Amino acid sequence: MTPASIQLPFNFAFGSEADFHSFCCEAANAPLFHQLQQDTRAQGQFLWLWGAGGCGKTHLLQAFCQAHPEAIYLPLEKLLAYEPQSLASLQHSSLLVLDDMELVAGQPEWEEQLFNLCQQLLVNGGRLVCTALSPPALVQFRLADLQSRLQLALVYEVHELSDAGKASVLTERARQRGIELREEVVNFILARNQRNLHDLMAVLDQLDRQALAEQRKITIPFIKACLHW
Repeated sequence: MTPASIQLPFNFAFGSEADFHSFCCEAANAPLFHQLQQDTRAQGQFLWLWGAGGCGKTHLLQAFCQAHPEAIYLPLEKLLAYEPQSLASLQHSSLLVLDDMELVAGQPEWEEQLFNLCQQLLVNGGRLVCTALSPPALVQFRLADLQSRLQLALVYEVHELSDAGKASVLTERARQRGIELREEVVNFILARNQRNLHDLMAVLDQLDRQALAEQRKITIPFIKACLHW
């Protein structure tokens, strides 16, 4: 199958709350947050966001894509189900957004195709926005040329929210579902659960489903019974 004949599913779904308005932006992330709300073209062709899992990278990427209709959003976790040659069909894109770049590190065919894509984007004036757990210099790519190209990117760290910020996000996401979480309930969850936003939202999903099924309010005794804490 030739690259031109490969059909990619460019309709990867965005999170329902993944927009700039719903992103809890503390001072440490303010420069990046404001940068993404502006036209990134003036800052160069490549932009790289990095930070620990659950710090909000995917939220920011998806918010950025929703503000730029020309963007093609590709979560590499899902794209890896396809052939590496699928990237060749993207060389004339004006704006590519790739999530979780570390997932292709150490995979020679993917690295080669990604390097070729970067080269073509530079030639064609396309832009690339990426996320990873580390800055490009620390991702374990085997292809030195790829690492060199990606180090051309403007690099921003996405800082994890403070506990107060996480409490605010948890409270607001619950409110959007019609759930009132009292302060002591939020503090109880934060004290006993993994504190990255992925895990906190997963806990909220579980509590919401169980509370709806049992027609109960989310209280500390309910949480203890539901989550076996």
